Amino acid sequence: MDDESLSAFSPGRAVDGVNAVTDATRSSLATVSGFFDAPSVGVDAWSSSRSELATATMRSSSFKTPRLGAGEAATDMADPEGVATDMADRSKSPSQRRRLLMERQFWSRGDVFIVASASLASFTSSSPMASKQKARQAITLKGSTQLVTEFFKYAVNTILFQREVYPSDDFHMVKKYGQTVLVTQDLALENYLDRILKQVQQWLLSGSVTQLVLAIISKDTRTPLERWVFDIMLVDPPAEGEESSRQPKPESEIQSEIRAILKQIISMVTYLPVIQEPTVFNILAYTSESADVPAGEWVDTDPLAIEASKSQQVKMRSFSTDVHRIEAMVAYRSIYHGITTMGESWFHREFGVPRRLAFNVLFYGAHIATFAYGWYSQATNTRLAGLNTLGFSVWTSRGAGLVLALDGGLILVPMLRNIIRVVRPKLTWLFPADENIWFHRQVAYSMAFWAMVHTTAHYVNFINVERTQIRKQTAQEIHYTQPGGITGHFMLFIMMVMYTTAHAKIRKQAFEVFWYSHHLAFFFMLGLYTHATGCFVRDSPAPAFQKMFPFYNTDHCIGYLSWRFTIWPGIIYFGERMWREIRARRATRLSKVLVHPSGAMELRIVKPSFKYTAGQWLFIQIPELSSFQWHPFTITSAPEDPYVSIHIRQVGDWTQNLGERLGVGPSVVAAMTSAAMKGAEKDSKQTGMTRGDFVEIDPSVTSITLPSVRIDGPYGAPAEDVFGSQVAILVGAGIGVTPFASILKNIWYRQKKGKLGSLRRVEFFWVCRDAPSFGWFQSLLQEVEAAQADPNFLRINIYLTQKINEDMLWNIAVNDAGSDYDPLTLLRSRTMFGRPDWANIYGKLKQTIESGQYLPGSNSQLKTKVATYFCGPGAIAKSLKQACVDNTSASVDFSFAKEHF
Repeated sequence: MDDESLSAFSPGRAVDGVNAVTDATRSSLATVSGFFDAPSVGVDAWSSSRSELATATMRSSSFKTPRLGAGEAATDMADPEGVATDMADRSKSPSQRRRLLMERQFWSRGDVFIVASASLASFTSSSPMASKQKARQAITLKGSTQLVTEFFKYAVNTILFQREVYPSDDFHMVKKYGQTVLVTQDLALENYLDRILKQVQQWLLSGSVTQLVLAIISKDTRTPLERWVFDIMLVDPPAEGEESSRQPKPESEIQSEIRAILKQIISMVTYLPVIQEPTVFNILAYTSESADVPAGEWVDTDPLAIEASKSQQVKMRSFSTDVHRIEAMVAYRSIYHGITTMGESWFHREFGVPRRLAFNVLFYGAHIATFAYGWYSQATNTRLAGLNTLGFSVWTSRGAGLVLALDGGLILVPMLRNIIRVVRPKLTWLFPADENIWFHRQVAYSMAFWAMVHTTAHYVNFINVERTQIRKQTAQEIHYTQPGGITGHFMLFIMMVMYTTAHAKIRKQAFEVFWYSHHLAFFFMLGLYTHATGCFVRDSPAPAFQKMFPFYNTDHCIGYLSWRFTIWPGIIYFGERMWREIRARRATRLSKVLVHPSGAMELRIVKPSFKYTAGQWLFIQIPELSSFQWHPFTITSAPEDPYVSIHIRQVGDWTQNLGERLGVGPSVVAAMTSAAMKGAEKDSKQTGMTRGDFVEIDPSVTSITLPSVRIDGPYGAPAEDVFGSQVAILVGAGIGVTPFASILKNIWYRQKKGKLGSLRRVEFFWVCRDAPSFGWFQSLLQEVEAAQADPNFLRINIYLTQKINEDMLWNIAVNDAGSDYDPLTLLRSRTMFGRPDWANIYGKLKQTIESGQYLPGSNSQLKTKVATYFCGPGAIAKSLKQACVDNTSASVDFSFAKEHF
């Protein structure tokens, strides 16, 4: 490399040949970590140009294969020997690459802006630690320096591997500190690091280095993403004339501390934001003013800092010798910082979306019109002149009562599941058939509001009746002896119970409470249909009663007749429930049960009369556990399978009782999960992890008898339409991945037959909390991935959000090095740690579609349909929905649909 092209070091400034730092920049850097009070120097292999971060550098594509970046060569730096070009040729063997030199900046992947800082500290010492001695002696300055330099070498290699700053296949395993560590086998990178460490070693011996920083930088934006900062401090020696009571530190203790730091670096992957964009790395050294800095190798540098308001920091473990103490910390940019899109407000959600706006106008408009009609008809009825003397309270009660009659009919319509399943494919464009549960809730909220209005108005009416003496009854008699008062209070009590037990937490933890209490709706509807009976509304104060049960009508009674219209949805619903009972009793047999370590039980059911499509769901009943409870579950098998399968987690009373009945209750599952986690830590590339194992309960080979089952369904779900768009994005969170098991199987079968419809690309995302949960889905994903003739048709993206213990992470990293398969999932697709940045993912997808790279050969004049199907928590649903809204354009239409039960 041409040393003449290197920039000189300028004392008192942080420099590396990239961008000179100003005093203002340095002061802002100090606000981030507080360690930058000394002049800093950085490494630069070439380039005196301050305008570009990189000269002839290396970078890796999205597949981590380094190549020369187009337009990256510096204008003042020639490459006569083709070094950069040769380095970009990853087809060369390691022996061919030994001759190549490499600059300090290496391209990689990363998606979110992060900044990490770590700190190193330099000390003076006593006695080398190269070999164990019978009599323990203090480590010398030279020995401590060697140890610190060696640690930095392995720490840098670990960070570069874990943060994917360099391809994983360029690392190999070596034994160090009593464990396996990963070290680069690319000699160019090795030579570069050795050159840095040689200089750092000299500074350590002279006590002139105070900090080392490894900065990871975005290639595209030149923004620091992470700063791993290592502070170097000197252990205070005993005061002059005093004897030290401190015992020399054993080598084993120092190695144990170093092991802990290296393991912690690996564990950082579980909560640092995922990096998916091209990145470079830089190494900075902070020295004293008197430090001897080679002018031809170390140059002025930008501190590569990040504003404190945009970063988060994590302090790491430390280690020390008898001379030096090394403290580490990492600072990273918040994953969501800089996203200017505001969260979706209630007003925007309800009135900013055209389809939702149309619904609200029709729904609430109809309710207001109905209320106005009831008010007007009551106020202008001459036969009710006496009752109208009560004033606005009676008009309000009449209007609100008419609205409640309307809602009493509407609330049953979304529950007509069989009718909705039939009309869904034809009328989805007209109304949101997949949002039937949402619509049911909207009607319930409306009923709660108008019930309060109606009840309050009637309490005022009854008091006014007693006060004005237009009737002989007291308010108390009207409340508790008249049909209207009795049924009204009865319905209020039922509503209070039903609304309380319908809360999401109760449905999840005690579904049977929700299930039984919701069947009180039968008595509520009876009360609604008989509420207007009696003769409270009449045209004379005291008519002669003629009891005609249940109407209590006389010639003077003016009964309300709205029940004659609202009763029809009830009749249809009753008929559908009868049909469901008949259909559910058809021949059904539970043929096999598979219990996975994650706690999921896979039930395989044989029912010849059951026909379904991928993505649908069903109700299941186990009469042995309960003759009345029906529980909804997604179908995980494909229509081509000879059975119907569902996956059930043991999270509630009913599911736990089912597990106990099958002999695999929570205690058994906990033991299986523990065994799977231990299997995950096996240092074996051949056997992989055992979390995919399961317990098979087959009555033909075990003594356990399987209970009888009934299933009702299937019922429609939005994911049925997956073949109607060019691009399908399937997102599952935790057990919410179950709908996509069926869809992926169906895609697999249809791909073999060449019947994919409009579908050209599939992006599958699974956000999972713990490693054992991958087990039950692992074999399916392996089969689907292996069957792909076009590797770009289906892309699998798995995110693990759990903080894994350091020993397990270490073994994962060791197994990952040089392997073609991910050690966690045994897939070719690598597992990513942390939560996805949906805004970034969707933004990049939109860019690649519009550029023609994502769907080559597609008609650019036509609008590309990208459909997102999600099953999981509402928080992720909001992020996905917002990403779809933000990225929809004239050329790309992003749609979003969420599974509802």
